[in-house]
Amino acid sequence: MEDAVAVRSIEPTLRALEGAWSRGDGSAWAQKCTEDVDFINLLGIYVKGRDAVVGMHDKIFKGPYAGSKLKLVVEHVRVLSEDKLLALVASELQIPEGPVKGIVRTIATVLIVRDENDWLVASFHNTKREATQADHTAIMLDAVSK
Repeated sequence: MEDAVAVRSIEPTLRALEGAWSRGDGSAWAQKCTEDVDFINLLGIYVKGRDAVVGMHDKIFKGPYAGSKLKLVVEHVRVLSEDKLLALVASELQIPEGPVKGIVRTIATVLIVRDENDWLVASFHNTKREATQADHTAIMLDAVSK
């Protein structure tokens, strides 16, 4: 599979993730992940499985990231096989209000696997690039630890 074809093939998954995020829907976000997904958020917090991903996202969607909008862009893709891709996915998160109001940019290493006709996230490791609020990390750690 060529890189351009690989990127096009995972675009529906990325758009579904963006939509789930913008609706604040942790369940819909997790449905684009494998049942046994390994997930590391931008704070370095690791969770395993869809249920844990739902729980993590429900907290932030109801808290500091309420009403936020997400944009995902593939910066690089490596085709590992016909049914496995490793992608570097940049994000820009726009947060309209609250303690971390502003913009957060990240880059994630994402293992995406084909599940019948769909592409699902099997592993996601996110890293913050920059945030408008200097104390973003401390605020978010406090929010998810409650």
